[in-house]
Amino acid sequence: MKTSSTLLLLGFAASSLAACNNPSPIGENNNDKSAKTILPYTKNSKFDWQFNPDKKNEAIVLNVFKAMENLDHETIGKHTADSIESNIDGVKFNGTRAQIMQLNKNFFATLKTLKVVPQDWRSVVNKDQTDEWVSVWFSQYWEDKEGKKDSVKVFNDIKLADGKITVWNEYLQHFSKP
Repeated sequence: MKTSSTLLLLGFAASSLAACNNPSPIGENNNDKSAKTILPYTKNSKFDWQFNPDKKNEAIVLNVFKAMENLDHETIGKHTADSIESNIDGVKFNGTRAQIMQLNKNFFATLKTLKVVPQDWRSVVNKDQTDEWVSVWFSQYWEDKEGKKDSVKVFNDIKLADGKITVWNEYLQHFSKP
């Protein structure tokens, strides 16, 4: 048993040393900047996403976030298309602006405060200018009417068309409880 453990350990050490001398097909060799990165998949995308140099969509989304902090569902409604599709932490919605505004109004009525702290955001547009999205990474803190406080880390991916929000996807990461 001791001999097989020793052989196994020596085999592992030898293969580890050999691996150090052979470049990995995954990622770049940090010492050789001319090395080509090999990806395991081929992209089949018609979009050809680019950073959007026009900051208007970022401004719309960030103003909606500020309206959220103010529990102002009316301002949010001004930036929402006639129909909207959303997926908020796995809860799907597809309906009218009036319906989503009522849901917002009901939710805001349960809150005492809401704070949004954005860490980063990016606006992208596809090559033919037909799809525009703003992605936002932020933390959200709130206190409900009963005094219960909570918080989440959030990633939003929001699609806009003609300056109006048409799709709102939100993914939450709840902070761990101590």
